[in-house]
Amino acid sequence: MNKEQTTTTAVAIADKPLGTVRKQKYRIFDVSTETFSRFQVGRTKYERWSKFINEDEKDIVSYYNRNKSAVIVLRNSENGALRALYHTK
Repeated sequence: MNKEQTTTTAVAIADKPLGTVRKQKYRIFDVSTETFSRFQVGRTKYERWSKFINEDEKDIVSYYNRNKSAVIVLRNSENGALRALYHTK
């Protein structure tokens, strides 16, 4: 008795791309440990930036306002931990 058996390896699967991968625009800023810890919970919309960053880190705000679709990555200058900020729409 000879029976044909179909296994999952015998099923033909066509290789199709799932979609194109778009590169996300981002920029990394080195910040102090205090500033990094202030972003633990996150910043809500219309909340003042002065609660989160120091005077010498104003370039983060200007980049955030100019590039609405970009991601801001904050890097802790002490230990190198990373945190991302996204612009909500």
